[in-house]
Amino acid sequence: MMRIDIHCHLIPQKFWNAVSEGKDWYQATLDEQSGRQFIMTRDRKAGPVEPNWTVNLEERVALMDSIGVDMQVLSTPPYFFNYHLPINEALLASQELNDEIAEAMVAYPNRFGGFATVPMQDVDVAIKELERNMANGFKGAELCTHVDGRNYDEPELLPFFEAARDMGAFLLFHPHAPAASERTGSYYLANAIGNPLETAIAVASIIFGGVLDKLPDIKLCFVHGGGYACYGIGRMDRAYKVRDEGKVNDIQGIPSAYLRKLYFDCLTHSYPALDYLLETVTSDNVLLGSDFPFDMGFDSPAQWILDAPNVSDIDKEKILGGNATRLLGLDSSD
Repeated sequence: MMRIDIHCHLIPQKFWNAVSEGKDWYQATLDEQSGRQFIMTRDRKAGPVEPNWTVNLEERVALMDSIGVDMQVLSTPPYFFNYHLPINEALLASQELNDEIAEAMVAYPNRFGGFATVPMQDVDVAIKELERNMANGFKGAELCTHVDGRNYDEPELLPFFEAARDMGAFLLFHPHAPAASERTGSYYLANAIGNPLETAIAVASIIFGGVLDKLPDIKLCFVHGGGYACYGIGRMDRAYKVRDEGKVNDIQGIPSAYLRKLYFDCLTHSYPALDYLLETVTSDNVLLGSDFPFDMGFDSPAQWILDAPNVSDIDKEKILGGNATRLLGLDSSD
């Protein structure tokens, strides 16, 4: 069984080429501060840049071999979603990102898959870009947890989900520009607390918004173990039961009934949290995810699962690659 990491990022070479010439790449720049380099975008100061951020494909495969990962499904770092850009610029940036991932898939077809970046500020354009990449062998798309501040319960966004469902696309949600940023500027709390909060908001909006009632067979996955969603689901159930606001979309069950219709990566950073995630959504709904190459991820994701003290060998195989093989339509003989 292949070990498949579904949460790993590729910073495009076109960005590095642009900044090496002193230019920006779709408004993203490289800034040096106190001898360290940071990627600067409208919503994020990312860094400091580490050596793993700039590895070529051959070096990346060697790193994968060293940590026992057979395949990475590549996606953009979240600060390159570019939902704030004019649509023509956002589409060009998405195409450049996706074409570079496609090149990796061609160069190492057994080692890399792809999740496309699509410009969600224009649903029709996003659908066309997803179609283009699904035709080129991509497995789905990576989406931000919000569309530049808009939640996914907005009716205008539903056609994208309908199209993704019809294409069999797997949609991976990643937080960026999280809520409560005005109070999480210190101690790296924007990431440590803000990202899990942001993901929980996305999960709740999709559930309470009735998206899963309209599209019960859509494949939606949330990184970082779904953030706080599973751990706060009891409070969401209570809100649904006692508050009229929780029933405005007439969803067909309590929020917790929907969690097993969703998928999550294993990046919880603690075994008790992983155990609770598995108890809540079952091992059929959890996949291997590392957040490579960033420091808030796992250095050795497969080994972390293999060392999990309360997870059965059967469940470990599902997490390590069995679920990804099934959900992404990969060759189970590999």
